[in-house]
Amino acid sequence: CSSLAVTNKLENSLTMGIGVTLVTAGSICLVYPFKRLISTAGTHHKISLLMIIVSVFVAIFGFFAQAFVPEITANIKAYIDLITTNCIVLAVISEGLTVDFWEAQRKIFKACLGYSLALVLLAFLREPLGFGTILGFPVLSETFPRVVLMVTPVGGFFALAAFRLLLRPFFIKTGIVCPEASACECASATNGGDPLPEARPKVGISRTSLIVLGLGVCLFISMIIHIKTIPTINQYYIILLPVLLNALFFDGIVLSKLLGLCPLINKSRQIDAAWKMGVAVIIVTTLSTALNWIVYNHVLVKCSDFLSKYSSLPIRLENIFYLTVFIVTIAVFVQVLSVLLRKFAKNVYEQMGQFLELITVNCIVLASATFTIPTGAKFLVTTTTAFGYGLHWMMVVVWLALLRRQRLFVPTTAWDEDTVAILILGIMAAIFTGIGMIHIF
Repeated sequence: CSSLAVTNKLENSLTMGIGVTLVTAGSICLVYPFKRLISTAGTHHKISLLMIIVSVFVAIFGFFAQAFVPEITANIKAYIDLITTNCIVLAVISEGLTVDFWEAQRKIFKACLGYSLALVLLAFLREPLGFGTILGFPVLSETFPRVVLMVTPVGGFFALAAFRLLLRPFFIKTGIVCPEASACECASATNGGDPLPEARPKVGISRTSLIVLGLGVCLFISMIIHIKTIPTINQYYIILLPVLLNALFFDGIVLSKLLGLCPLINKSRQIDAAWKMGVAVIIVTTLSTALNWIVYNHVLVKCSDFLSKYSSLPIRLENIFYLTVFIVTIAVFVQVLSVLLRKFAKNVYEQMGQFLELITVNCIVLASATFTIPTGAKFLVTTTTAFGYGLHWMMVVVWLALLRRQRLFVPTTAWDEDTVAILILGIMAAIFTGIGMIHIF
């Protein structure tokens, strides 16, 4: 996600690369003495513990970044916080627990160097074309036309897809990845030489589904019209509807803020997994953000006010520990919800239990809290925004799954399915960017 969000400028990319490296190296130093304890924990508990430890080092790096590079930090502070849920950080630390300490540090250096190099390469493409500069120094003449698209989320998707297309022949030649055809041949060979079963035919949208969808839209419009006629509800309608539409369309968590892409691309391979994951994201994002708002405003803020009465130092706990508290709240909430579903709704848990546990590392759950709560937003506004973010993620992942199911672009040796998915997301982002220019409210 950060590879698209921060690469519109090289200075942002360098800061993020340094941050990921320092946070990962520091976290493994704290985690390694307890590797036996952490390794024996369950998957969910292990991920939660690692995220809590990582969040501490992220907060420390954030303070240093604000002190030394305040202008850059102001631009990417939200994404620095989300290093906590960076899958590269968590994966490298988990792998480092299986080897000796210095081997773990070597793996961390290699992984973070590759990550930083990817950020720098994307920034070298996007910043000159979008701003005409590199690190603030002009590299293109003023008469050279600026490709403003490259500094937008749309440009991020297209730039990443372009790099994947350019580097794919090299990866295939070196054996890092296999072309789609070769993968099919290998699967056929392992099947005893028998040909693989034919792919399922395209599944279109039935007439009944279209009718139900149309009736649902009409019902929604009717509800909006009737709500406006009730004075009491109309006040909330005027405030919350623009907030919901902004989070759902104009400032979406995926197509505008470029978050939640890793699970989105993975779960969009199957429609069934896409909508189940989407429902789980909506539930966890909305409820955990509401719970985090309560903890932030009624625990951290009030504790800070209490301490300020007896201390001359302006210590604000909500500015120091908010990230760690958010992570703990999300992890505990997901665990409690899983236990309750397992006990009282086994059928629901069997259908969605695995998706609930995966959401702990989905960055949009943490982002919905960090983007809204510290800004002082009210409870209903925060909860509505979180619901809109979750609904936006579900809408995009289901649409992407439907488009991938239709096989609009057949993967070849030139591109793979994930590259096609990124291109489709870029087209979606372009459409939503155009919609966002229409000021309804």
